[in-house]
Amino acid sequence: MNRTSTLLAAAALCVNTWAATGGPDAYGYLWKDSNEPDGPVFNWIDITNTGTLVTGLGDDNRIGPFVMETDMPFYWYGRKLFWVGSNGYIAFNGVGNLASPFPAIPTAGGVNDHLAALGSDLNFSGVGNPGRCYWYDETDRTIISWVGVPFWSPSAPSYTGSNSFQIILDKTDSTITFQYLQQTGLTQNNDLVIGIESVAGSIGLQHSNDVYPATNYAIRFYMPPSSTLEVKDATVNWSTAVGSGGVFRSRNGAPFAMIANVSNIGNTNVGGFNVQGQMLNTSGAVLVSDQTSIGNILPGLDTTFTYSTFFAPTTAGTYRYRNTVSGITGELVTTNNERTHEVVVVDTTTATHDLNFHGPTDDGAGLGWNGGNGGIGVRIVPPYYPAYVTHYTIRIASNTGNVGYTLKVYDDDGPGGRPGTLLDSLNIAPAQATAGNQVFTLNAPLTVTSGAVYVQWYMLGANINIAQDITPPFSLQTYEVLDNIWADYRDRETADFFLGLRLSQVPVFDVGCTGFFGLQEGQDIGAQTAVRAWVTNFGNQPVTTFNVKYRFGNGPVSTQTYNGTAIAPGGQTLVTFSNYLVPTADASDDLCAWSELVNDASATNDTTCVQLQTWVGLAERSLLPVTLAPNPAADITMLNGLPAGSWDLRIVDATGRIVLQQRLVAHGSPVTLPLAGMAEGTYHLRIGNEAAQWNGALVLRR
Repeated sequence: MNRTSTLLAAAALCVNTWAATGGPDAYGYLWKDSNEPDGPVFNWIDITNTGTLVTGLGDDNRIGPFVMETDMPFYWYGRKLFWVGSNGYIAFNGVGNLASPFPAIPTAGGVNDHLAALGSDLNFSGVGNPGRCYWYDETDRTIISWVGVPFWSPSAPSYTGSNSFQIILDKTDSTITFQYLQQTGLTQNNDLVIGIESVAGSIGLQHSNDVYPATNYAIRFYMPPSSTLEVKDATVNWSTAVGSGGVFRSRNGAPFAMIANVSNIGNTNVGGFNVQGQMLNTSGAVLVSDQTSIGNILPGLDTTFTYSTFFAPTTAGTYRYRNTVSGITGELVTTNNERTHEVVVVDTTTATHDLNFHGPTDDGAGLGWNGGNGGIGVRIVPPYYPAYVTHYTIRIASNTGNVGYTLKVYDDDGPGGRPGTLLDSLNIAPAQATAGNQVFTLNAPLTVTSGAVYVQWYMLGANINIAQDITPPFSLQTYEVLDNIWADYRDRETADFFLGLRLSQVPVFDVGCTGFFGLQEGQDIGAQTAVRAWVTNFGNQPVTTFNVKYRFGNGPVSTQTYNGTAIAPGGQTLVTFSNYLVPTADASDDLCAWSELVNDASATNDTTCVQLQTWVGLAERSLLPVTLAPNPAADITMLNGLPAGSWDLRIVDATGRIVLQQRLVAHGSPVTLPLAGMAEGTYHLRIGNEAAQWNGALVLRR
């Protein structure tokens, strides 16, 4: 399918005439066709009954890997795995998606290491589409056949024409044969390519470009019996993880390990070489740099290593993790010596934080799909678990069609970690689908506990475009979704999209009793007394309703329900019980208060206790003739009249918190109490032992 940002005009039909031979390429491959006297003879091999149906092909996607019984020699290496592309090709790696516009062969970058039998905008989707693909494998050969596959069309039913062709991989003589049984119809702008391309990308052999093949026609590519081309080529395969997809990290979180994988994709030893890893900020300044030396890697092999230096981000923003190969004399291809990996650092301490790979500015044009039946997806791995997803974020570049779209979130439980279970779906009406930045609330928050999720934007009509960012770095985490079939976005190496998810703090509901007002440790209670408990909100969500209970010793439990003003996170309130504490006996026991909240996160902070003395009738302990002077005091005060002996001293603030507790030894003379470090305010003093006690107030002023 074509993109509306790259609309193509109709072109004249290219006549399918060409030379009967071609090549050699830099490695020595030649091709001959069935028009050449010593060329291949067209002989269609029908595998529709003997082969296996390739399922899952749609518009612009690939399926695989498929495993061959034996290796297929190809250039200077052998291949055992292949992927089938809906657009008339197979690839020997799982990277990228070959789609319109189709590059000439060879072209370094993009989808290398592939065979394009009819690289064109084919389509397996649409009601009644007859297109099928089969594959057949045996020891000596492997056959992949596209049967009755039409070209994509912007008009209903989204396909036109019919193409039947096949690729034959012969393991005995290393030839590759393309056969064309049927070809009818036209593709958009006659955009098609036929040829083979090596893993290096700079080496390949094109048969034709923008020219339709004839029916009952065969092309055969011949591997040279030997090649004089010495290919020295090392490449950075991936950074951080296979695929080099962008990642999110938490500011001040765990250090980022700088990991890389390099391989020898040539046909000869490369000798020792260097790999440099650098972390760069948005402006391009190098923050971290490290280098490692790699000994010789044999052709076809790779090595993975971790630099000794780590990156510890302290500032949120977008960073580039860049790896560069150097020091190989006579290297054939240098365009694959560098790979840049996008690292987005997020301040996860904020109440909300957005996960997206785009920068602040877009290209102004955006992207949509011709016909209005397509979408874009982004794979997101949260920087922590559990991650609480609450919103979609998106920027629409334009909506001249005045149409709506859908937003969806999928789990990564599909085959190979692809989109699987639908977790959320939201329809955006045309009135809401306006150009600019938009934030939409999920139907219900999602808690992600592991792995990744996929967020998807899908058009509900033509002439709507999602904004895209074409400024590096790029995440390589983008997908195109056509007729609800996912595939790697064809230009993922040069674009990101304004599509992401917003996380909020995982809601924590947690309250607890933290003390009493007006009741101090060791206080004597001889009459009914009001019980008032401080309750603190330890969570991150406002709290409005909960129960608070108290109990003295083994007595009855009193319950008070709080349903007043919402208590903000970190705030506290004073709960007054309607039931008084009434002494019923002379006792010394704990008065405890505790909170009860639905879904309370922690029970360890729910309860507070204070020891009280209750009595009925006359107090059994005498009162001490103690005075304080000065009172109000500043830094010290004197206890006068305290008899000789050992006494327990306790000073409690207005909230019931003990600020000083110690044993005093008096000798019948005034006792000095230092008050330095205590804040201004009114305090309760208690001095006593088993025989006598004194209670009084102390005022501090400075």
